[in-house]
Amino acid sequence: MKVSNYIGWDVGGAHLKVASISASGRVGLVEQIATPLWQGLDQLEIAFPKTMERLPDGTLSHALTMTAELVDIFQDRESGMKALINLCEKTLGSNISLYATDGGILSLSGAYKRIDQLASSNWHASATYVASLLESGLFVDIGSTTTDIIPFSNKLVTARGVDDQSRLRFDELVYTGVVRTPLMTLAKQVPFSGEWQNLAAESFSNTADVYRVLGALEEGDDLMETADGGDKDIVSSIRRLARMLGTDSSSFEISDGGWNKLAQYFEEVQIQLLTKAVLRVMSHVETRNQKIVGAGVGRFLARKIAQRLNIPYLEFSELCDSDPVLTHKCNTCAPAVALAQLNRLSVA
Repeated sequence: MKVSNYIGWDVGGAHLKVASISASGRVGLVEQIATPLWQGLDQLEIAFPKTMERLPDGTLSHALTMTAELVDIFQDRESGMKALINLCEKTLGSNISLYATDGGILSLSGAYKRIDQLASSNWHASATYVASLLESGLFVDIGSTTTDIIPFSNKLVTARGVDDQSRLRFDELVYTGVVRTPLMTLAKQVPFSGEWQNLAAESFSNTADVYRVLGALEEGDDLMETADGGDKDIVSSIRRLARMLGTDSSSFEISDGGWNKLAQYFEEVQIQLLTKAVLRVMSHVETRNQKIVGAGVGRFLARKIAQRLNIPYLEFSELCDSDPVLTHKCNTCAPAVALAQLNRLSVA
């Protein structure tokens, strides 16, 4: 039976991402849904049916990639993968495929035999699709929680890491993002009101507060609850930033620009952290025709890094055939879009 649309699913610990690609390769649907799995597997059980209601009619081919096996509701990665695959099979049916870092898109029966190659493979799917279209460069996906820095050359992914542990070791996976990262992981001291100020080692505030103050996040970028369960307006974000300094925002004037400067400092720390990682990865790859392809909700940082390093920059969405209204979502949900395309191309 002829497939009408190819569906890519990226099952993460914080978000479920989905993309639909027509048989001609055009992006028709891209969505991101909050699924904080640390609260229970029912987060996915609820999100899947609601998302499926939005999928197009016709014969659909589903392919999945996962990172949620690291969530601490699972005893270990293998049991997490098996639980997730079982849930996906119950929801989508047995005629599904899964992405493996060493074998591309596998049938369900084949996937169960290579569990270790399925775990946290979304980065590989994204970079593989980008590499199929460009000669060489770095794919940099800065998300809500983590950053992937993946080199590719001669149409192939050339990463040294093969799993989360080795990727962390080689700086190809950096646990920092623009929404969920606690600020206490970025700095112990910050310049504030003319002095160096020590910070509280508490999860009082996260990077979403920083980029909300700086106006860098678009509506729908931050789907997670705030650190204190409060509102997501700028005043509330400043209140949480002040708590990191052991004070109240009312003790300082909001209008004097001090809170904005504090947010800029945290951004600078994060840019320097990621730039260092980018330079390390680049030192192991060829520099000919080098470029940075940015993706993720924090791709604005990838753009700034490329500018500082004087490297040509383009966004993942520029490699997609989609309506302009979907541009932002294509970038935010790059692994789902890439996997849907790889699924389509695998049967072409």
